[in-house]
Amino acid sequence: MNRLQTMTLSLIQPIIYQAPSFVYQGNEDAYTTALAHLDAAEIGSEVVFALSSTARLLFVGERGAPTAEELLAIERAEEQPKTEGPYEIAAGKYEFIQLPPPETVAQIFSLSPIALDGPERIYLRLLKEAPFTTIAQLLIVR
Repeated sequence: MNRLQTMTLSLIQPIIYQAPSFVYQGNEDAYTTALAHLDAAEIGSEVVFALSSTARLLFVGERGAPTAEELLAIERAEEQPKTEGPYEIAAGKYEFIQLPPPETVAQIFSLSPIALDGPERIYLRLLKEAPFTTIAQLLIVR
């Protein structure tokens, strides 16, 4: 993959995830299963992969579509309602890249922001944006 434009993303609060409702074995199976899962999910649903710089899968988490209360908070630029869950992307600063979903998880490790300095942790978010559209976002811990 080519060099992509990045920007800094500052999360003011963590993004909380639940254990996934699907079963998987390993990175690539989890990825293809997550994409298929999102095809049937509501718009706004997402799946996140936490990966080490050595491509070790740390966790897979899932969030359903935002509630009316969450959408209102987003619209008003307010803090999201507090939720509980076993997984999170912690509040903080991240290098952010948005791209079409790669063919494999392994492909993201060839992106120059990752390949050049091996960040401590990489989050790959898959978000269902529209009925037939899923996007990928990379949040790279710096």
